[in-house]
Amino acid sequence: MAVDAHHVASGCRACSVSSQRSFTIVPDTGASMHAGEPPTRRTKGTTVRLKGPIFKGRRSVIVGVTLALVVVVGGVGAWTVTHSSASDAATPTLVSATTSTIRQSVSATGTIEPANESSLSFAVSGTVTTVPVAVGDQVKVGTSLATVDSSSLMTAVTLAQANLTATQDQLSAQQNAGSSAVQIASSEAQLAAARSKLTDAQTALAEAAMTSPIAGTVAQVNIAVGDKLGGSSGSSSSPGSSGASAGSGSSGSSGASSTSSTAQIVVISTTSWVVDASVGSQDLPQLKKGLQAEITPTGSTTKVFGTVKSVGIVASSSSSGSASFPVTIAVTGSPKGLYAGGAADVAIIVKQVENVLTVPTNALHTEGGRTVVHKMINGTQVSTAVTVGTTYGPVTQILSGLKTGDKVVGTTFRIGGNNSTGGNRTRQGGTGGGGTGGFGGGGFGPPPGAVGGN
Repeated sequence: MAVDAHHVASGCRACSVSSQRSFTIVPDTGASMHAGEPPTRRTKGTTVRLKGPIFKGRRSVIVGVTLALVVVVGGVGAWTVTHSSASDAATPTLVSATTSTIRQSVSATGTIEPANESSLSFAVSGTVTTVPVAVGDQVKVGTSLATVDSSSLMTAVTLAQANLTATQDQLSAQQNAGSSAVQIASSEAQLAAARSKLTDAQTALAEAAMTSPIAGTVAQVNIAVGDKLGGSSGSSSSPGSSGASAGSGSSGSSGASSTSSTAQIVVISTTSWVVDASVGSQDLPQLKKGLQAEITPTGSTTKVFGTVKSVGIVASSSSSGSASFPVTIAVTGSPKGLYAGGAADVAIIVKQVENVLTVPTNALHTEGGRTVVHKMINGTQVSTAVTVGTTYGPVTQILSGLKTGDKVVGTTFRIGGNNSTGGNRTRQGGTGGGGTGGFGGGGFGPPPGAVGGN
């Protein structure tokens, strides 16, 4: 195996600057011309006995052929080295010093959920009489979603009202007759109880009609006309949603234990969204409420934006055993194309530096203890001292020595010779800046071998 001659023979300066060194390994195509190896390789074959006269007569011919083979093989080896050097050598290319915004972010995946969700169930017993909505219907606050038979509930209200009237009459008669304080107190207690029973009966009658507490879309309908209901503990709304309106069949309490899977009807908002994501313990210290985030729904190339709404401090364990912490991101505005339960990639921006002047890291060199670039001035490469700042993966910040638009010499590395399509594959440090993902390469710090100075 032969090592790329460019890196070995010339001591490629670009390779000494980069944090990762790239070598090209070329398979041998024959005997190679490396030091310490014989010019020919001994192989096993059939032994041929030559008669003395024949050997003597043709010895010079055989020796000549042997020498010719050595020369040919040597030529192949030399061609291999020079071809490798020519095709895999680092070639200079001009790049510009650019000013951009550098962002550091924490990446996560999450699930898109409606910001407002109401999971509704009847709190009274009875037979379902109407269900005027279906999944996908748009509803407003107060829209009727379903009703149950209310005849028995109306009877209960009538009886409670009659009992209250009778108790009031009894108390009035006692007060007019000058009855004892004990009798009056007893009647007053009975009156309070009668009022409470009437209120309960009226509430139950109102709950026979389920109405939507929020404006949105019907997401689930799990009941049908004719179903016998035994009553439930009520329904819940997710944090951020309004309470149930008067006459609905749910309590509308925030944080109730009911979930959409057990609810009879679920209504969600389709104009406001959140993303429920999770991060590892190593990223948690960088996050706080109010940080900006970029969200890319799965299958979409359009980004939407949001802010961190909450950061959980109680970990949950994944199947791999690692701890993760919940992070909720509120989506800004009412973007189209979001769907409840959809997946999304999230980049939470934890650091942003504006107006950073950068050049590709592989354009930096060390000469005489100084960090320099080879600046192009009137078609000539001029070694120019620069002061470097932070390294952001493939690019490095320039604090002084260059200005935006200055042309400097970078390096393009050819890797692996020709690719399958016949062209050469190259790797070149980019001009960077403006990305939203995490930073690769050397992370934050000066480039290897770089020395700040003028």
